[in-house]
Amino acid sequence: MLIYIPLLLSGSTWICTYAPSLDVYGSYFPAWLICLIVGVIMTVLASQIGRLLDLSALKKFGPLIPVSLILIFSIATWFLFYAS
Repeated sequence: MLIYIPLLLSGSTWICTYAPSLDVYGSYFPAWLICLIVGVIMTVLASQIGRLLDLSALKKFGPLIPVSLILIFSIATWFLFYAS
């Protein structure tokens, strides 16, 4: 039984070695962080457009809309640039 414990713990180490990183001015940033930043920026732009179109009926959902938009935009950015 003790033989299987190291095998279970070492099974996920190879997954972490292939995390996509981008070289930005000499330092490597994880790609998910860049996708998150893009998602936040796109959410701010979408909320500004929502204010221009007077979508005040959606304010009853509170923080659910911005969090959902951040997820949608971040995952869409990931699929657009990093999915193979």
